Amino acid sequence: MDIVSCTDTNFVIPLGVMIHSLCVNNEREKLHFHIIIDDSVTDQQKDELRTVVSVADDIKFYLVDIESIRQYLVVKVENFPVPIYYRLLMAKILPDPIHTVLYLDADIIVRHDLTELWNTPLDNVSVAAIPNQSDCGQYWDRLDYPKEIGYFNSGVLLLNLDYIRSNNLTDVFINYIKDNPQRLLCPDQDVLNYVLKDCKIMLPVRYNSQEGFYRDPPEKTIGDKQTFESDISDPYIVHYTKEKPWMANCSHPLKNLYYYYKADTIWANNSFMEHFKYKKTDTSFGIRVKLYIAKMMRLLYSQKKDIIRYKEIHLNR
Repeated sequence: MDIVSCTDTNFVIPLGVMIHSLCVNNEREKLHFHIIIDDSVTDQQKDELRTVVSVADDIKFYLVDIESIRQYLVVKVENFPVPIYYRLLMAKILPDPIHTVLYLDADIIVRHDLTELWNTPLDNVSVAAIPNQSDCGQYWDRLDYPKEIGYFNSGVLLLNLDYIRSNNLTDVFINYIKDNPQRLLCPDQDVLNYVLKDCKIMLPVRYNSQEGFYRDPPEKTIGDKQTFESDISDPYIVHYTKEKPWMANCSHPLKNLYYYYKADTIWANNSFMEHFKYKKTDTSFGIRVKLYIAKMMRLLYSQKKDIIRYKEIHLNR
């Protein structure tokens, strides 16, 4: 299983925690890590990441020149770190013998075995991905394609690099950025969604359970409601898309998962902007409690809307 992630010096610790969670829950798989970095990542940080990977697995680093990337970025990127654009260049950065990769953002925790995800057939498609938690600013109007095609989150991507290479899609990505800066609200994600809109398949949300799934009202569920609720109650991959666990205001019901896995790494006592303490415990009961609370909050939100709707109907009679 070839795993790709991108980072600069700022996200090395979350990346290491993600890698640890992946290794712990995928012991039967031979894992090959490909980490795309810039020159801000120090030799010490690379050595630290190597300690996370077991002797049965391996890790390689690919240095990218930031300035060579910036020349393509006509979009202002103050709110988006440059490394997010590295995923657009993976097919050129990684050697040709690597045919398929699973790309994972650093702000992720892996909870289960990903063999089934890895074995997803990619015949005649470029990517298998998971629907985004929101409309990302009405993507269909902004990117000018039918809403029914859908819009995926770029934090978890099973990529067919052979397809991308044979169709020269890396160049298409870059040219789209140059030609359509006004369309890009979520820069790399928008590019991937537009260029790959006709050659993708969508996967269950359990493989990229995003923060918004736990706070959005019930009517925003994706697909069958029962399946959706089941997927986010026992996600294979937890993705902290907005509120990060190390942020003081994080209300994510599964934020402690990050600290559970971090406690077993060399960064266990490294604060990394953390404003509260964490004591490692068995998380299974805690997760169920927090998921139950989140579910009740969603239910209360729904009931509140029903009450308001009832009052509006009867008061207007």
